[in-house]
Amino acid sequence: MILAHNQPQQLLRLIDRLDQSNAWFYIHIDTKSTDKEAIKAQFSGRKNVIIISNHDVNWMGFNMVRSTIDLLRLAYSSGLGFKYYVLLSGQDYPIKSNEFINNFFSTHNEDFISFARINDSPDNYKNKVRYYHYYDFAFSNPRNRKKIPWLVYLYYGIHKRVMKYMPKRRFYKNMEPYFGSQWFAITAETAMCVLDFITMNRGYLRFMKYTEGPDETFFHTIILNSERKSNVYDYNRFAEWNKTRKDGEHFKQEYSSLRYMDWSDRGKDKPKPAILDDSYYEVLAASPDLFARKVDEKISARLMERIDHNLLNGK
Repeated sequence: MILAHNQPQQLLRLIDRLDQSNAWFYIHIDTKSTDKEAIKAQFSGRKNVIIISNHDVNWMGFNMVRSTIDLLRLAYSSGLGFKYYVLLSGQDYPIKSNEFINNFFSTHNEDFISFARINDSPDNYKNKVRYYHYYDFAFSNPRNRKKIPWLVYLYYGIHKRVMKYMPKRRFYKNMEPYFGSQWFAITAETAMCVLDFITMNRGYLRFMKYTEGPDETFFHTIILNSERKSNVYDYNRFAEWNKTRKDGEHFKQEYSSLRYMDWSDRGKDKPKPAILDDSYYEVLAASPDLFARKVDEKISARLMERIDHNLLNGK
């Protein structure tokens, strides 16, 4: 399952590297993408590539979640009997061969999703769900091309300052909120659990619609509040660690979303996570992860060539 909005050639390269008889690709393209038709055209005739374009996806907005739900429903209802559902970005890239990836998923049955409890985190994380947020209102979203500067200022200059004086929201049905990277690889059993929960709890969608960055909370909270939590890789180790944790300690997962990302602060106006260039090759070659995020068809060109030649069996 791939969320994409630009760089058609990069998306084609990603799918070509992962394409094999047991892999199908379900792609959601942002409705406002100017590359939408080019993306559709280059995959015409490929029966294992299904493309939809249902939502105008905004940075930190709920339509990111809606797009992911649509992809998950589409893939799960296909009747093809998938073992794993892997959520990727169009700017992800494999750093392991298909043979390695197949072997990894055939020998594992756990769910791979990063997680942390929001209530164990600083207030800036708790505030994501405590108060109302409106990132799907395009005119005040700072990364939407329709943004109106004075509305952006009102939202960040006024709303963000006064919301701490507003009544706090009680989390949906007193569930324990979790958060983590939006990217995941979940089993068929967990996919069914998630979809069943969504069907029976429409109020959860309404609650999450007005959170900040719901793509980093929505699926994590469902899974970690369900009977499937014990199937999450490292959850049992987390539960044992939590019994004796000390103030200020943070749990470190061995595996989370199965992808390498660099979230280090590299200075003002530098993207986070970092766009990976050739200087990251040795780190990626030594990484236990299956994918790297994020790559760019220009900045990462030399890096991807080395990955293709040395890590992907020359594909």
